[in-house]
Order: sequence, then C-alpha cells, then structure tokens
Amino acid sequence: MAVRLNILVLRPSGGGTSWHDQCDDLLGHLLGLPGLDVTLLERLPRPGDGSTETLALESIGGHAACLSWQEPDEVVADLARAGRPMWRRAHAGDSGGDSNGEGVTGAGPMYFFDMRQQRDARGTLAELQSLLKTLQVPTFQIAGMSPVRPAVVSPKKAAVASIPMVASPASQTTSSSVATVKAVKSSDALDRLVDELDELDI
Repeated sequence: MAVRLNILVLRPSGGGTSWHDQCDDLLGHLLGLPGLDVTLLERLPRPGDGSTETLALESIGGHAACLSWQEPDEVVADLARAGRPMWRRAHAGDSGGDSNGEGVTGAGPMYFFDMRQQRDARGTLAELQSLLKTLQVPTFQIAGMSPVRPAVVSPKKAAVASIPMVASPASQTTSSSVATVKAVKSSDALDRLVDELDELDI
C-alpha cells in the first residue's frame, strides 16, 4: 500500500487578509495532489464537542502534517485538549521539533509547518512533497529481526537429495565390495545345499 500524508490546515483566525489570502492560495495548490489528503479546520474542537471538526480530526491517521499560523506549542496543547494528542516531529522545515517523541504517552507524530515563516505556497508544497517522498522510502529493521530458521526437510526428501547424480570412484568401489559380499554369501549357501543333498543320498 502506498504511503499517504495527511495535511491538517488550521485556517488563521487573525493576521489580516494577508494570512487568509496565503491560506486560500495554499489550499488551491494542495487540493487534488496525489499522495496528499487535505483537511481544513476553521478551529480545533473543544473537549466533548460533537462537531464536524471533531469527526474530521478523528479521521486523520497515519503520517500527519499540520499547517498553522499559530505558535506550535499552542497547537499541540489545543490538539491534546481536543482529544488528539500529538508531538512535533523534527523535519527539514521544523528544526524545533523532537526526534523521537519520548515521554509523550499515547501521542502520534506530527510534522509542524509554521506558516508565519513560509514565504509562498509553492515552497510549502515542495517541502510537503519532499517529506512524502522521504516517508515512501522503504526502511528495514536489522537489529531485533527474528532469526531465519532453516527449512525442515523430511527424511525421504533428504535421502533422495543425498544420492549423487554421478558415482565417484569411492562409491563405485563401495558398490563392488557390496556385490562381492553378496556373491560370497550365495556361494556358501549353495555349498550347504550340496552337503545336505549328499547326506540324503539322493
């Protein structure tokens, strides 16, 4: 299954028309792009709020990026109050994030983009696409891998597999020795039969 990146856009509540224009321009570039699932929220819901914002927030899963015009700590706190705790994961566009999220119980990782620091929508879009490509690179865990168990071969298959296709000189010698032993045993039996017939005087 292809990796997708969920984009949570929090519409700016202030800052004048410049931020709102920036948000609209950004949405125009993001919508419909492959690999990106965009969710726009006018505001983050409050605890116990059964609004559509709550349902939209609950539907976001997997890898998530948050684009906001607020302080990152405020957004993280608001997400926790809304019942969706997340921690800032460090990336190229957010050096202030955490690298592993230690100590954040039950929280999912979030790539935060402070849109107050972004100059244009194209630059943000390029960063998101670069992040998506990074997430799509397959990784393998070497340490802690289960040891590879050898295949179990049945005795019959093992016997068949052990028979050489071409007899070596040693195997030929062994075969001739076995034939000699059988011939000697047959000769002894024949001698005993002749002796028994002599005794019967037939």
